[in-house]
Amino acid sequence: IIMALVLFILEIKVTSFGMLSIGGIISLTLGSLMLFDSPVPFLRVSLDVIIPVVTTTSACFILVVYLAIKAHRRKPTTGKEGLVGEKGIVKSKIDPQGKVFVHGEYWDAISDETISEGTKVKVIEVKDIEIKVKKA
Repeated sequence: IIMALVLFILEIKVTSFGMLSIGGIISLTLGSLMLFDSPVPFLRVSLDVIIPVVTTTSACFILVVYLAIKAHRRKPTTGKEGLVGEKGIVKSKIDPQGKVFVHGEYWDAISDETISEGTKVKVIEVKDIEIKVKKA
């Protein structure tokens, strides 16, 4: 049972995509079955107790692993990576430079084409404090 707890804690700290949780579930089940080894059935831990405890604990750690994997796959929302793909509006004509309002901020923008004021644009690249845009 202690080994199961160690494996569950390691699952949170180490990226193993659920392998340590599976080992923890197996260890918890086997440890619970061996908890009180007695020839008399009423002195052993009942399966009516073991199964719900193992199931509940397993469900909690499977949920944690699922949420961790989901967080790893999510697109960044901050920094340079979060700005790429955002849409904005041209505030001053871009020929080849101008101003764009994107993500609640005004940015210096460049483009390979001339874009008039009021046109919707999409960010395709971020260079230092300047963004490269194209028509959306």
